[in-house]
Order: sequence, then C-alpha cells, then structure tokens
Amino acid sequence: MIKFLKNAGTVISLLLMTLCIIGGSLSGTYKDSAAFYELMKESSKLNVSVAFGLGAIVFACQIVQNKTELKVNKEKYYNYLGIMFYFIVLNLGVFYLSYFPRVSGYQVVLVLYFVLTMTFFSFLLFATSKILGTIFNKKSL
Repeated sequence: MIKFLKNAGTVISLLLMTLCIIGGSLSGTYKDSAAFYELMKESSKLNVSVAFGLGAIVFACQIVQNKTELKVNKEKYYNYLGIMFYFIVLNLGVFYLSYFPRVSGYQVVLVLYFVLTMTFFSFLLFATSKILGTIFNKKSL
C-alpha cells in the first residue's frame, strides 16, 4: 500500500478524484438545503465511524509494542489522541448546525464547515499512517 502511494501520479489522481467527489456532491445539493444538510450528516456519521476504526487499529497495534517503545513515542500517541478528539468533536458539531439561526450567508458557512471536516478527515488519514509507521518502526508517508 505504501509503495502504491509513493507514486506522485497516483497521489495526485486520488486527490483529484476526492475533489471531484466533494465538488460534485456540493454542486448537486448546494441549492437544496435539506439535501445538503443530509449530505453533511451522513458524511459526518461516516467520518466518525472511520475515526473510531482507525483509532481501534492504532490502539490494537500499540499492544504489541514493548514498554520502552511506548515510553519513547508517548508524546506522538498523545498528539494522535488529540487529533482524534478534535476530529470527532468537529464532526459531532454537524448535528447541532440545524439549530443555528438561518442568517444571510448560512449556506456558505455550511459549505465551509463541510470542506473543513473533509480536509481534517484527510489529515487524520495521514496522521494514522505516520502513527502506524512509528509503531512498526517504518518510514511512513
């Protein structure tokens, strides 16, 4: 998998494909606020599920480490926990957006929040790759 991601063309194509998916979903639902909000809620549910899964994988992999490696990398693991916490809180905030007052520019705020959560999701994937690389003492992305 890591060899697959080292090819710059592959990374760029994955990035473009992700941007096309986000752009297509936004353009298809931007004018219909109910559909857009449903898109945000479903994306948020998926993001939280993936975050819990990634966290479980990382913590399961930490079990195989000895105490010395755990102490040496303790700060990295705490930083990762912080990233996971912020990501989950950010995604849970989506469910409370429907209770905010509808003012002018509300749709723009929702779009920015959606892009922020998707960007943070990508950041979480790279952080998980780095932590797993640390656990297995290999060079990560």
